[in-house]
Amino acid sequence: MSSINLKLLQTFLLAAENGSFRRAAEESNRSPSAVSMQIRDLEEQIGISLFIRTAQRASLTPEGQVLFEEIANAMSQVQTSLDRLTEIAARRKGKVQIACAPTLAASRLGDILATFKLRYPRSIVEVIETPPQAALGLLQQQEVEFYIGPELPNLTDFQFESILDDPLMACVPTEIYGGEKKLLLADLLRYPLILLNRKTAVRGLVDRLTAAEGIELKPQYEVESAQTAVALVSSGLGVCVVPGIAISRNDERMRVVPIDHRDAHRSVGIITARGYVHHSFSEQLMNLIRTNLRELAH
Repeated sequence: MSSINLKLLQTFLLAAENGSFRRAAEESNRSPSAVSMQIRDLEEQIGISLFIRTAQRASLTPEGQVLFEEIANAMSQVQTSLDRLTEIAARRKGKVQIACAPTLAASRLGDILATFKLRYPRSIVEVIETPPQAALGLLQQQEVEFYIGPELPNLTDFQFESILDDPLMACVPTEIYGGEKKLLLADLLRYPLILLNRKTAVRGLVDRLTAAEGIELKPQYEVESAQTAVALVSSGLGVCVVPGIAISRNDERMRVVPIDHRDAHRSVGIITARGYVHHSFSEQLMNLIRTNLRELAH
């Protein structure tokens, strides 16, 4: 069977809903004979009678009823999708909705958005701070247009664009700093430790690296935010391990030392849903993010 013209199906729906070729013709601004001809064309293409025709009515055959229910359901789904797209388009007018890793949001996003606002004064940016796994749900539901944060494994329905290699760094209070240029994971055992909690991707990375070397770290403080960890170091409470991108300003009360391990780093970039079409504002914001983060690598 060749592909069926959508207009024939629309005419069929009108006739089925009204139970009359004449009323279907009135609604579609066509003659009853034109409607009748389209229904006959559809029946010939399918090879089944769809209506029982009388002088007063056009009633569906059992086969016609099956087709009507299937098409009505499909059209309802199409309408739901169109309504959803209309809602998204309305939200997009001058507005960009993004998700961002909390570490990035606190340390780098402010400068990026300040530049973006200068270039596009009428723009509105909504930022949701969330860890990577939760961001995938937001992307899937099209609640946000893209996510800025670390790479995740097995991104089947998503696309990751790596922008920056982000090393793990140890922040050491000045009063206990011994001039080290690098610190091994085992060296961390000498210090009172401040670690991010197990909800965070960074802690997961630290735990994997230490477990592989048979090291068990016993933190005295566990926090959710890298900025909080750095603040505790500044207060002299211990040494923390955080991603380099979280350390935004020089602080004379601490020294920043790289972790000496080949895998003590992560990729940071932009995650998008595959096939998602971005509008101009979000494209411009992504370009600005790319430029800003790449500058950090040099």
